This record gives sequence, structure tokens and C-alpha cells, in this order.
Amino acid sequence: MDGATEMEDINHVSHEEHPLKLIENWKTIEGRIVRCGGCLEPISKSSLGECESTYGCITCNYFWHKKCAQLPSTFTHPSHLNHTLTLTIRVSVWNCDVCKDGRLLNRFSYYCSPCDFDACIKCVVEDAAVIVHKDEAAIKLIHEGHHPKHTLTLRLRSTRFHCDVCQTDENDFLYKCDDCDFLIHKTCAHLPPTIDLHSHHHQHPVVLVYSLPYKFHRFIYYCYFCEKYVRRRDWLYHCANCSFFAHIKCALNADKFSTPRDNQEYVVEVDTKELLHFPMSHAFIDPLKLISNSRKIAQEVDNNNVDNDDNMDGDDDDDDDDNGDNGNYDDETINEINHCSHDHPLILNVEHQGNKMHNNINLGDPIEVCNCCVRPLSFPYYSCTKDECSFVLHKYCSELPVTLQCHQLHPNHPLNLAPVDSGYHARCDGCNNWSNTFMYQCEICTFYLDVNCAFLPNTIKHKLHNHPLLQVIDPNVRCVACNMTSPCISYACKVCNFQLDLHCAIRSPQLVAHRYCEGHEISLTYHPIDNDHPQNLYCVICEEEMNPNLPLYYCGICKNSFHLNCINRSDYLFENICYNGITTVRYHKHPLTYVWRKKTPKYVCSHCGCDVNGYLVLECRVEACNFNICFQCHVRKNLEG
Repeated sequence: MDGATEMEDINHVSHEEHPLKLIENWKTIEGRIVRCGGCLEPISKSSLGECESTYGCITCNYFWHKKCAQLPSTFTHPSHLNHTLTLTIRVSVWNCDVCKDGRLLNRFSYYCSPCDFDACIKCVVEDAAVIVHKDEAAIKLIHEGHHPKHTLTLRLRSTRFHCDVCQTDENDFLYKCDDCDFLIHKTCAHLPPTIDLHSHHHQHPVVLVYSLPYKFHRFIYYCYFCEKYVRRRDWLYHCANCSFFAHIKCALNADKFSTPRDNQEYVVEVDTKELLHFPMSHAFIDPLKLISNSRKIAQEVDNNNVDNDDNMDGDDDDDDDDNGDNGNYDDETINEINHCSHDHPLILNVEHQGNKMHNNINLGDPIEVCNCCVRPLSFPYYSCTKDECSFVLHKYCSELPVTLQCHQLHPNHPLNLAPVDSGYHARCDGCNNWSNTFMYQCEICTFYLDVNCAFLPNTIKHKLHNHPLLQVIDPNVRCVACNMTSPCISYACKVCNFQLDLHCAIRSPQLVAHRYCEGHEISLTYHPIDNDHPQNLYCVICEEEMNPNLPLYYCGICKNSFHLNCINRSDYLFENICYNGITTVRYHKHPLTYVWRKKTPKYVCSHCGCDVNGYLVLECRVEACNFNICFQCHVRKNLEG
């Protein structure tokens, strides 16, 4: 074979058609774009260097790094000492349980079937280096952070090497294990058992541990300082009471860490009085109503200024406005319109006129909703002139702009308001919810915004952060509250790398109520709850353990804890769906009526058990039948066939 100076055949389980030959000379595969069949990292001249090589089949253009190809068929990994891992080709989607690399497919894994534990090739390579000859030295140590039967020997010459404990390359004396390839800095081998981090964690001292304690395995944690993922086998300084974790190097160098959020030179001089402040007392889901009310207030201020000027001129005309209590509507208000959303004429309803059956809309139950924004109906609104037609439309929804130019989420193209085709649902790129009413859409990019997301505030102020937060869509940054990424609208301070997703930023109210804490206000609470809260919290709704580092709802009287998503549903994808009337379904023997409930004695969906207050539900009105189902469960049951 041209260019090969030495060949050595191996029969590898990944390539049974031909043996793989050891290729010592880069020229053999130069010019090819190849990746390692094991770790899938590129094989290149820069990665090989002068002394490294690869195994490959030139005929099939199939190659493995030498270090990957020489891995054993079985391996005992430090993260999973109970069982031996076996090299296996995994054809289904899987996640590496060591480095947390996710959604891997058709790749080799070191796999433990009883525990469903996977370690990718890259992680095994890090822990399977060939053991070098052991030199005897005068100083030996058995360290509690390493294998209890392995002896560490001190090398009495400082050298630069990669420490298996702190994961850094530094010059230091080293301890080397006589029985395996474990290397540790001398300084890391003699760490203080406790340290005080008063400027960062003043509540308690932090304690050295040699792996993530088992009780914390259920959740993902990040180093307080570098914000990198904490692996289960990492040596850490931690506080169990506060779920505080820090890598050992980060904790020992805590004074060197300075983030923009702590630095005054990054404080943005913005008048936050004009911004909406969150969390609010209620879930902020109706921005159009807020905008409309703000305009009314501004108009009232202007009217008062005009009245004052008139009085100063001696004009005492006290004639009543034609609209009685509704002085906000001038003579140009149109009482009947034809709207593109509906086939029939629409008439204006204003408060106290008692027109049709809608005069009790603010008091009644079930709730009537607008057929555009799908939010509770309020005065003034338009209704259909046909008695048998229940179509209603907020006045401010009837006046929405037809085109939005340069919207902050889609500045390159205009967004045009259009009804969703009958019988179809469109998905909003702002909140990921489905809609069947109106959407602002880009005809070039198929970008959609429902009418509520289109008018969300561009900038807000939140309790969790000192700086204003700007509206963005950035799926690559995790929400600091729920630790999840979101493809939808978020609010971010890019200077501080701080981001809250839509639900955590504006849709989680400060106070909620629940039947489990009847009569009590349940507060949105941020870490830590108090000095004596239990280390292990469980949501009383789903009965699963809760991550104490994340926000939660907490009743201080009942000592009940709730996930944000359990007590205040963020997974509901159909809040912008509008249906009316009666339908028949295959999963229930009686006809069901579409309805929105403000309050109901049933409280929960008969299928999923979640609260249905304020959501579209299908309700059975046959006497003695208490069945009701939220629209989301209705869709799922229909898809089940």
C-alpha cells in the first residue's frame, strides 16, 4: 500500500468485512475527509501529530483512532463501578451518562444493560490510557478520594501533566497510582476538608466531597463559579443544605471570579419605571388588553388637560357625553362594522347598554372569549348581528394593524395579519402554542406570531436580575430559572449571560391558589426558601422530587411545594384555540360542549387531573355525568386512534 511504512492488522467488531490496518504515515489517508468510527471526531494531521496513528480500511474509507481501536471490549468505568460495561453498537437514540452528550444515534457505546448506563467512546478513552511502568518512591499515600486498595506514589520531580481530579494541566509534583493510571497534583491530594466562601456563600462552610453525593443524582447541577456541568465523579466543594456546588479549583480561586452581573461598570442606566415589572400578581397572558387600557388612561389624561384649559377660559359646559359612562368613545366610534374575520356584520357593545346576552361578561361563568385573541371578553367589543351566531371580537382586536414592519423578532420582513385557514391549526414561533384564529405571518420565511405574542413588551424588568431584559429568541442559552432551553421567546440580559424563558419571565404569577392549600396564598419562591427548609422537596401534585435550586411555589403555612409547571401549566399548547358549540367524540358516550371555565366545582380535567380553570375544555352536560376533558387531552385521545 502506497505511503504505508508499517502495517499491523486487527479484526475489529465494527468492521467485519475487512481487517483494519495500522497506518503510521499520514500520507496514506492525506486528502480524505475522514472521521473516527468510534468517537466520530475528525482524523486530521493536526489531531494525529507526529507520534499518533490510526487504524483503517482504505478500501471502505473507514478509520478509527488508534487509541479508540485499542479499547477493550469490556471496561469498568469510574462512574459506574458496580458493573462492567460492554462495547455495543447502539442503534436507538441514547445519551452519554458521563459527559451528558445527548441524542446520539448509531454510535458505539460502553453499555450496562441492567442499569441502562451508557458511556461514549470519548469518555472511555479518557480513563483507559495504557498503564506506564511504576517507579518506586519513598512517599506513598492511600487517599480516600481514590480506590481504597490502590496506593499513590509521590514523584519527586515537578512536571506539567493533566490532573484527573481538577482536570487542569499545571506544573506540580504528582501522585501516581501504582495500580492504575490515576494522576493527581500534590496540592489536590492535600485539599482542606472545609473552606469558607463568605463573599459567595455566607450561610454555611462548604465541604470537600470526592464525588457528587448520591441524593443529588436526580438533577443536573452546575458549578457556582464557572457555570459548567458538575459530573458525578468530580471532586467538589459543596453545601448540602443549600445545594451549592463548586469545582475544587473554582472554589479555591473564588476571589478571581468576577462576572458582569457583579460589576458596576456593566450596570445599564435605564429608567425602569416605564417598564413592566415581573413577576406580577397574575399570569401575564393578555398584552392587548394592557395596551388598550394604557391608551385609555393616556386619553383620559389628555381629556382632563383639555377640560382644565376650558375651565380656565370660563367655559362651564357640563353636557353629558353621548356614551354616558363610556366617555372614552368619541363621535367617530363606529357602531357597526364588517370585519374580514366574519361573514356577518358586527355591532359594538359598550358597558351598561344591555345589548344581547353579553352584559354580564365580567361576572359570569362560563367565560366568553374573543374570537381573535382568545382571551376573556371585556367591554367594548363587537358581536354578530345574527342571533344564532356567537362570534365576538374585542374592539381593540378589530383595530389591530394589518402589517407589522420590522418586528423585533423578525426585522427583515413584514408580518401580515391573516386568519388561519378553516379546519387548520398554525403554530406560533413566539410561544410554540397552536392557534386557529389569527396570526401575523411572514410569507417568505413561514414565520408565525399569534396576536398576543406580537405585542408582548420588548423590554421588561424582573425580580431575579438587576438589569432590564430584552425580548429574544435564543435556543442555545438555558433559562436560569428552570435550567431548560427554549426555542421560543425569552427575555435576556446578554451582558450578564442571563436569560429567562417566556413562562418563567412573565407567565408565572407571584401568587397562586390551589385546592391543596385552600384559603392560603401560595407564593412564587426563589432559592433558598428559608433557613430550615428540608433538603428534599417533593411536589404535592406530581409527587416527584424537586430541584431546590430552581424556583417553586411554596405555601409557608401548609409547607407544601409545587413545581411551576404543575400548579401553573406551561405545557398547555392550546390556549389560543377557539371552538364553540357541541361535538361528539368516540371516547365518551355523551355529546360534549366547548367551554371556558373561570371557576368550576370539578376543578380538574377528568383525564390528566390538571386544573382546567381558564382553559378550553369539553364538558358533558348530561345530568349525573361529571366528565370534562381539557382540549390538550382531547387532541391526544383523538391521535391515539
